[in-house]
Amino acid sequence: MKNHAVKNSGIALGLLGAALIVSTSFAQGFMPAVRLPAARKALPKAQVSTRMSDSPTYTYTLLGYPGTLDTQGVGINPDALDPDLDGQGETARPKIKVVGARFSPDGTSQTGFLARVSGSKSVHETYDLLNDPQGSLVQQAYSINDFGQVVGDYYMGDIGGSYIFHSYELDGDKFNPINLPFAGVVSTFSPAINNTGEIVGGWTDSAGNSHGYTRIGDTYTSFDYPGGGQIQLYLSVNSEGDIVGSYADASGAVHGFLRRGETYTSIDFPGAAYTVSTGINDADEIVGSYCPTSQCLATGGEGLQGFILKNGIYTTFAIPGEYATALASINNKGVLMGNYYDADVNAADTANHVYTFLATPNP
Repeated sequence: MKNHAVKNSGIALGLLGAALIVSTSFAQGFMPAVRLPAARKALPKAQVSTRMSDSPTYTYTLLGYPGTLDTQGVGINPDALDPDLDGQGETARPKIKVVGARFSPDGTSQTGFLARVSGSKSVHETYDLLNDPQGSLVQQAYSINDFGQVVGDYYMGDIGGSYIFHSYELDGDKFNPINLPFAGVVSTFSPAINNTGEIVGGWTDSAGNSHGYTRIGDTYTSFDYPGGGQIQLYLSVNSEGDIVGSYADASGAVHGFLRRGETYTSIDFPGAAYTVSTGINDADEIVGSYCPTSQCLATGGEGLQGFILKNGIYTTFAIPGEYATALASINNKGVLMGNYYDADVNAADTANHVYTFLATPNP
């Protein structure tokens, strides 16, 4: 498996790398929060802004797993606090934790990773591989909460041209498989976890249809976007159980969505040809990516841009001069995590690369 072929998985999704290989049918606080699904309203009618007077400026940190040129982040912990106490035993230290995938230098494999980032003026980074021993050479970590619980999945092969995955939960040093109890489950993908331990993700059935699911305690519940929309790879859940993801409608067009309680709201960047929503924090700030033109879709993502949706207003986010930018996650302090691409990763050229960044709002 070539390096560009592995990276191409995210391009097909429109998330540009925040996933493993895409299937053919398609990617808080420390105390548990009380879920009040009826206490919040659906998203207000959206506006668009590329220059908001109250938009923050950012300080950027580039992340890269040592020894490889290609690192793609997917999830960031919600509150950026380390449960371990500092040397004086009184306060928690700020620490951002990012999970995702790193690609081997020869492009034959990808493995989950965990990065710990601390400090502001002087940034300190440490990295660990996350490799489920039951899994394959192609693995991905998707989400991490403030207690260090991680969820991800790994590639199992393909059936009839459809790629098959299986999801796991890493708690401490133990990888536990996520085995859905639904009839006809073929593949599970794209899990996310919040600080209450709720897990959301996707699954495909034997007919090739894709669905979402939640796991609260030991109870699994399947869900579908109203009207038959196919749930796409990559979902996110905040501490109140609000879920964002994306779905494909009957025509194949892809949209983001917000699920709050049993209420669904479609998320579409105005005028975009393609929208995916990939992260939500406890302040109801949603991030994702969009293709502004059909040319972006035709080229597999050239010109893809990130967006932030706050109080009904969309704000574009892009790394200037790069081939594409994708936002993957946002924490409760407004820190953005995403990826940018310096060339077309669809091309048969191992010189193109993907990079992970943090964008921290300036005071």
